[in-house]
Amino acid sequence: MKGILATFFVLFFLSCSNESMDTTTSSDLNGKWIEVKTKTDTLIFKSWESIETMTLNRGKEVRDGQLLPKSGSGPYEYKLATGKISLYWMLSSSYSFNDYNFKRTGDTFVIGNFYNSPSGTTLTFKKIQ
Repeated sequence: MKGILATFFVLFFLSCSNESMDTTTSSDLNGKWIEVKTKTDTLIFKSWESIETMTLNRGKEVRDGQLLPKSGSGPYEYKLATGKISLYWMLSSSYSFNDYNFKRTGDTFVIGNFYNSPSGTTLTFKKIQ
């Protein structure tokens, strides 16, 4: 009987995973974040009406003789779920969300490379404001 009871408690505590503790909300993200490797790309999270938005600032580059924002810059709508973030680039003509791995720990988060940064397959951002 003690073995069954011990097994029950072990299973109970295992079912209380860290997922519920690691849940990130939109208010946790509000503010300005900087990509730690290049220190040039920034994200600004805020709520706009009933939409959660994030703006990616990447600086400018010359393309076809014009000084333009770097590819991927601009506003995104986002939705959070456990272990992922769904992003819709609001300058796109197609209204569709793409999912990326996402994990926040304190004042940093790791996200899948959603804008073709040369920093690798995952990007780490740190909160600065």
